[in-house]
Amino acid sequence: MNLTLWGLELGAGPRLVVRIYVEGPEGVNIDQCADISRHTGLALEVEDIISGAYILEVSSPGLERPFFSAAQMAAYVGSPVVVVLREPHGEFSGRRKFPGTLQGVNGEDVTLSLPEEEGVLTVHWNDIKKAHLVHVFPDTSNGKKKR
Repeated sequence: MNLTLWGLELGAGPRLVVRIYVEGPEGVNIDQCADISRHTGLALEVEDIISGAYILEVSSPGLERPFFSAAQMAAYVGSPVVVVLREPHGEFSGRRKFPGTLQGVNGEDVTLSLPEEEGVLTVHWNDIKKAHLVHVFPDTSNGKKKR
């Protein structure tokens, strides 16, 4: 189907949620997601990989794509991101959540430029619980104020 696996999430709740993210050079359409869901669901049932009830979701990573590795982030240097750490960071008053601009990726180390003169944060990928891109919608107001 000329698509690549972007990532996989397992979510807890009343039922297990299996979330598969795929992307392609031309994006991903609903028919491709449905085909992948159908084939994956069948394979999971035949192989009996997941016991009990579950919900299978297949989609593109979207505009605010989650990252599943430091390597995925490298293509987004200069973009706004949010990083949530597994443990509070001692140098930043015990904070875990850091919005900022992705300054660089060096191997497994991710560096963010934090807003409002807060400085720079460099963390190892293993210390990150989750990270995602932040989409900034372009200003289409042409300088006009809303009434």
